Amino acid sequence: MGVGGVSAKANLRLEDVAAAMDDYLRRADEDLEERLLRMSRVGHARRQLELRMWRTSPLFCKAR
Repeated sequence: MGVGGVSAKANLRLEDVAAAMDDYLRRADEDLEERLLRMSRVGHARRQLELRMWRTSPLFCKAR
């Protein structure tokens, strides 16, 4: 027995381990892509808000 009463031996086939790793890497890649897309959207929204604030600020508007 290993630590915590769990057997140190595993009866997993190499194909099962490879399939589990592929699944894990695929899900991690999807999560990373979602986070990058979200960060891109937040950055775009932040730039648009800053531009709108500059355009409407009385300190920077030109008198017409």
